[in-house]
Amino acid sequence: MHKYFWSLLAMLLVSSSLWAEEDVLIDSYMNQAEFLSFKERVGLAVANHPEFKSSQASLRAAYAQVKGSKSSLLPQISVILDSNNALSRKYADDASNLVERSKSDHKTNVRFSINQLLYDFGASRYEVSRSESLAKASRAELSNTILELLYLSIRSYIDVASYSTYEKVVEDSYLRHQTIKKGIERRVESGMAAGRELSRAEAREAEAFAKLVSVRQNLGVSISKFRIYFPEGDLPVKLPAYPVNLSEVDIKTSQLIMIKKNPSILQANEEFFASGFKTKSVNASSKPRLDFEITKSHYNVTNESDEFDTFSGVNLSYDLYTGGRDEAMREQSQAEEEASLNSRDALLQALGAELKESIRNLKLSPDRLSAYQNAYVANKRSQYYAQEEFKSSNAVLLDLLQTERDYLDASESLIETLRSSEIQKYSYLQLTGELGEIFEIIIE
Repeated sequence: MHKYFWSLLAMLLVSSSLWAEEDVLIDSYMNQAEFLSFKERVGLAVANHPEFKSSQASLRAAYAQVKGSKSSLLPQISVILDSNNALSRKYADDASNLVERSKSDHKTNVRFSINQLLYDFGASRYEVSRSESLAKASRAELSNTILELLYLSIRSYIDVASYSTYEKVVEDSYLRHQTIKKGIERRVESGMAAGRELSRAEAREAEAFAKLVSVRQNLGVSISKFRIYFPEGDLPVKLPAYPVNLSEVDIKTSQLIMIKKNPSILQANEEFFASGFKTKSVNASSKPRLDFEITKSHYNVTNESDEFDTFSGVNLSYDLYTGGRDEAMREQSQAEEEASLNSRDALLQALGAELKESIRNLKLSPDRLSAYQNAYVANKRSQYYAQEEFKSSNAVLLDLLQTERDYLDASESLIETLRSSEIQKYSYLQLTGELGEIFEIIIE
């Protein structure tokens, strides 16, 4: 009984010593205050990005187009100033052309007109509806730009934090390899170890340094991508863990949310509606149009004449023959509508497949993370024991170097799992369209 107690006490003391130093992999997530600061930083990065501002300008242009299309339903008021100077005139002295001979050499006439559409089989209304659908599509495109910028900026944040952590792990491993090599050098000098052990330690040290250089290169690439969205400020060192468990989400609920909120789907729907309104507008435009018009003309205004006339009437316009133009436009609009429908269906099919894969990965994520954490802890413990045994000259060099390699591999696997798990969460939120709501970016 006493023997078991002292063995347990020894294990506790070893474990306490094992985790005495700060472990960047165990403490790799932001706290609540850091996460709130991260959300503000990401939101500001999106708001200042040129792609966001470009989409905002496109949305303003789409709203202006709606105003322009609605104007065709309102009265149109115009004025025409007609000024003429006679350059040459020659008439026979005959009573039959008395009116022509009496015209002034210079005259200026003014004509005012008011025109109001009465009926065009809905062609103008369909154009208004089309422009409104395109404006909604532009708004959805802006939302999609926001989600894309959010996801890419968050991913760059996660990548830099992950590679920074991994750089520290690999750098510590390289320093341990240097320490191991120095220990082997002392043993070789004292005749306690063979020369081949030193060459083996030197090879592993060179391998560790090459690994460190490679990781730093990857970190540099990640930082350059990070600076696209965050030109200024400190580099992240911890992962922005999404605070809600997504491993229990179900496919049906997620599909309903995606169809309702995913901006790519909303944009595709509105573009399909717009193509339908265009087809209706084209069909209606080939039919007669009825307008009401009031005109008033003042003659010889430069001579202060009080001559004028005012007319009102109803105008019926209809193209009897257009050389096949109307038929061609109908064929074009119908083909565009069919293409828009197929594009939307293809998008739904692709996003549905991505959503299923995303949910599958989310459900597997807790088990994968737990497995790699356990593997990491086990390999770190094995590495610690090997180091302690090596200090007392009881460990074989090959065992020590192998435990160091196993620990580094376990660290890399755990970091990649932590990274991919968080990326998967934000990718799911982008698919369902909820990412913008979480970061509280609202389009006015």
